[in-house]
Amino acid sequence: MKGLAGLAALLLCAALAGLPARATPLLGMNLAGISDWSTEHPFLDLMKTSRPWIGHGDDQWGAMSAEQLVAEGHVDRTGRLLSIPDGIARVGTLILTDQPEAAVSLAGRYVLRYDGQGDITVGGRGRVVLQIPGEIRFDYDPGPGAVEIEVAAIDAVDPLREITVVREDRLGHAAAGALFNPDWLERISDLRLLRFMDWMQTNGSPQGRWDDRPRPGDQRWVDGVPVEVITRLANEIGVDPWVTLPHMADDDYVRSFATYMRDHLDPRLRIHAEWSNEVWNFGFEQAHWAQARARDLWGEDAPGDAWMQFAGWRAAQVADIWTDTFGAVAEERLVRVFATQTGWPGLEAAALEAPLALGKGASLPATSFDAYAVTGYLGHDIGADDHLGELRARLVDGTAQAHALGLLEDDLAELTQRFWPHHAGVAARHGLRLVMYEAGPHLVAGPAGRDDAAVTDFLTELSYAPEMAALIDDLMAGWRAVGGTQATAYLDIAAPSRWGSWGALRHLDDASPRWDAWMRHNHKGADWESRAPGSFDDGVTLQGSDRAERLVGTPEEDLLLGGGGDDVIHAGPGDRVDGGAGHDRAVLPAALRDLPVTREGERLLAIGAGPSRLLLAGIEEIAYVEQSATLTETPR
Repeated sequence: MKGLAGLAALLLCAALAGLPARATPLLGMNLAGISDWSTEHPFLDLMKTSRPWIGHGDDQWGAMSAEQLVAEGHVDRTGRLLSIPDGIARVGTLILTDQPEAAVSLAGRYVLRYDGQGDITVGGRGRVVLQIPGEIRFDYDPGPGAVEIEVAAIDAVDPLREITVVREDRLGHAAAGALFNPDWLERISDLRLLRFMDWMQTNGSPQGRWDDRPRPGDQRWVDGVPVEVITRLANEIGVDPWVTLPHMADDDYVRSFATYMRDHLDPRLRIHAEWSNEVWNFGFEQAHWAQARARDLWGEDAPGDAWMQFAGWRAAQVADIWTDTFGAVAEERLVRVFATQTGWPGLEAAALEAPLALGKGASLPATSFDAYAVTGYLGHDIGADDHLGELRARLVDGTAQAHALGLLEDDLAELTQRFWPHHAGVAARHGLRLVMYEAGPHLVAGPAGRDDAAVTDFLTELSYAPEMAALIDDLMAGWRAVGGTQATAYLDIAAPSRWGSWGALRHLDDASPRWDAWMRHNHKGADWESRAPGSFDDGVTLQGSDRAERLVGTPEEDLLLGGGGDDVIHAGPGDRVDGGAGHDRAVLPAALRDLPVTREGERLLAIGAGPSRLLLAGIEEIAYVEQSATLTETPR
């Protein structure tokens, strides 16, 4: 190995470079749900966002549904394909479906890898350039259609398994144990809070028992992202997580989820803990479930708000389990949230006071919460069915945009002058912090106009118009004026469609006035709480070249990737390291010397456990350093 004096140095550590500390972020953001057609692309491995397996006949696409494949034992609970049914020619999945052509960063060469034996092919928008046992390399450009992955046969002795798809230039990231797409991290890592409601598939979730939960080893996470992955993301980028537990989750589920986060989340971060999502909204299954439970408890003649009384009671029970699990540190690590319907002042009283529950010996639900959550949406009625005729007429005569902007201003005034002051008063009476769980333009056609391309195009254009930035500025000014604290936009990245233009960005390469406005408010205004230094800091990604180099990480979670030379990589707790080619040395703090060391797969070496676990790959030598003393060993 060359001496350090002969190494080219990559000292890109903020602390070493003397860079100014990052301003404390203030904004929260909801994350888009996981699917093969999503434009968010949060994960390196695209199989995590793939469509469930579906069976095809010789002449019939979709001859056997995903549900049938599971029911008949051809796909297991983890999503792994076990066998090809009789009468089915092939079983397939999709990735990168209908991606916008403007999402140019998606273009490139991808590598599908697998263990075992079988007949597996790539088609559709995937153009195969190399296929060898265990690997298929294909080129991809975004556009209509999808990359089709199909399996026609599986070896019974050595079955196909562990299928992954990673872009070729990100293989080093994956080899080091990284999970997240750095292009996506660049967009969201500077935020204060992420709300995981759609990631967790909270609305209508079938999960009830802890055994029902999604797992890190599942083939795909479209039915819910595991708590382990949510926690890891929060740790890696320094962001408060807002989690929304399934409405049917039993007490053991809640306690187990809370215990995992207690033991694995960076203690500088605070968890916003909420039971379900919008249980007041009968567009979601959880409202119907709460209504049924209320009838079970109090009979068919119970008051009309009985479902909200039950919702407040159960939400308080869940909040109390979080509190019990965190014990003495609950106050500093938890924000227990109850959310109400913003446009129905007074509905919240049923949940926060719940006289029917008090009659059964319950405590006042309001005393179990720390925060009271509302929304900040604008434009609900613009595309609604009862306004559709007027909208179509105005599209013809050219007055639609001016009229819609007027309606948006009216919505803003109603929020800031009527609804928010009411809810601020409710929060104050109960000693709760006022927070916002979703916000932004709510421009979506009702059922009657959903198939009208002209209506959808207009609502989409309005959602990303320059005027939207000014509306967000006024929205945030009004929010602060009523004493609002954490504001959380809906949502980060999603393609517009007839179902709405929810993404502040339409794809990873997008720019929009709406996104820019939200990001301005991420660093505009006073903080409402005191936090430990470095709470929201994230690490760096350093990638070496073919030279011998020295890579130095930060105190936070870093991704350190050596190149082709003999590298020296200074790493620490929570880092992911891949030395690459050459003879590479990892320099670690001496405090890690006595921690447990385990193997994860064929290449990864794990040192320690929990949020500080360090992962090493491609490292030939480890040096433990304490002041002037150095202990050196060879990994085995």
